[in-house]
Amino acid sequence: MRMILYPSLLLTLLVRASASGGTPEAPGVPQELVGLRERWESTMKDLDVPGLAVVVVRDGKVLYTETLGERDPQKHLPVTRDTFFYIASCTKSLLAMTVMTLVEEGKISLDVPVKKYLPRFQVADSTVTETLTVRDLLSHGKGLSSDPIVSLDAFSGEITEERFYRWLKEAKATGEFNYTNLHYTLMGRIVEAVTGKSWKDVVDERILKPAGMTRTTAYASRMYGDPDVAIPCDLENGKLVATRVRKTDRTMHAAGGMGASIHDLGRWLRLNLGKGTIDGRRIVSEASAAEIQKTQSHAKNPSARGLRTRDGYTLGWSAGPYAGKRMLEHGGGYAGTGAFIAFLPDDGIGVAAVANANRPITELAVFDVCNRLLGLDASDQLPELKRFAEDRRRRQSMRDRLFEKKPVTAEGLSMPIDRYVGTYNNSDWGTFLVENREGRLSARWGDLSFRLRSTDKDAFEADSGTGDADKCRFEVSSGRVEAVVITIDEEQKLEARFTRK
Repeated sequence: MRMILYPSLLLTLLVRASASGGTPEAPGVPQELVGLRERWESTMKDLDVPGLAVVVVRDGKVLYTETLGERDPQKHLPVTRDTFFYIASCTKSLLAMTVMTLVEEGKISLDVPVKKYLPRFQVADSTVTETLTVRDLLSHGKGLSSDPIVSLDAFSGEITEERFYRWLKEAKATGEFNYTNLHYTLMGRIVEAVTGKSWKDVVDERILKPAGMTRTTAYASRMYGDPDVAIPCDLENGKLVATRVRKTDRTMHAAGGMGASIHDLGRWLRLNLGKGTIDGRRIVSEASAAEIQKTQSHAKNPSARGLRTRDGYTLGWSAGPYAGKRMLEHGGGYAGTGAFIAFLPDDGIGVAAVANANRPITELAVFDVCNRLLGLDASDQLPELKRFAEDRRRRQSMRDRLFEKKPVTAEGLSMPIDRYVGTYNNSDWGTFLVENREGRLSARWGDLSFRLRSTDKDAFEADSGTGDADKCRFEVSSGRVEAVVITIDEEQKLEARFTRK
């Protein structure tokens, strides 16, 4: 039985009144948007979403803010306009504007090779090594990617400069537009190289503080240390619970390492729609704002969903038409979190939505608002999302049963269980820790904790809750456990072998 926790009726009414500025029937709700709250509340139940916040901007002002559900289902704490939500890859748009402030000062040039700023920069292709530019990074123009760097940077947190540049040498480029995190983790290092400061602090100094975005941060410690924060949630054993993995300061990387409140995202939309100004204060020049919003890289095969088509990328935003009107947008997601930000620069409309569940409800909410404000009669994506949610529940339930049924115990091991316990190390991948918890093995790779499922003698699957489970095995020789081997990418036959210390 599925169990979802929501506030009491009284608390719901109070939160609704606060969000709308009046009674639950909200004289502050624009006529075009009446009824959306009820639709979203129903959708949250259907999609297993505990908390949601939405902000709408039109003609330079916040038109509407809505907060629904709970930021912490266990403590029954409501979502507020100041609740921190992790916004994942939406970070890219903030970093791109930060870079443009450095371009204006002459510290960075868009069309200068990356190697000028990062002398250690070297990838598999020598031509790309010498010619890849800052503009290529910001627009994903050359499709440079590295799964090992993403794994270390965004998930385990076991990245070091040596490991970054070691794996970078194997990175390959497609030579055309391809969205990857590596472009922006490199960009973060360029920002640090020219300023001598962490990219986290540079974004704060150059964008957040001047724009009055006081509830936005690139530090997970600040975000999750705040009492008004959305706890990432997901289904496990049929219940909505806090995720086993959560962002840390070292996994808050430049391609997806920020948290923000819905109030601050309203300011972010106003700043972008205001062509670099907010409340009379200019953050970037109008020319820089135009450059940010100009499509820089074009997709060979545009993706389409409903009225939306993504056919390129600007400096920090996906671009393309929405019902014939130009839209810039960015989404972001991680275990138990989701965010979507979009604006129509020619129509003065911007919408952002955040949730403490990795679900498509944020896109649905944003497009609901756009359709209402533009007077569009669009086909409803909700039935498809409900089918997706039911399928996801089914697959998640099956996975939970498998992991509960066959944990890694003495029965699945060739030697006594305590011989497997210990610390394993790999100079390229970091540290893998194996523990015995009441007769069951569990594991941790840096900041990622795993539940384990026995698949064969000394073989198992490791599930962190961030995606598909990884295939793993112990290497045993002469009565000793020598190593743990994790399959990072089965198709590319990429493995990480951690040896016993």
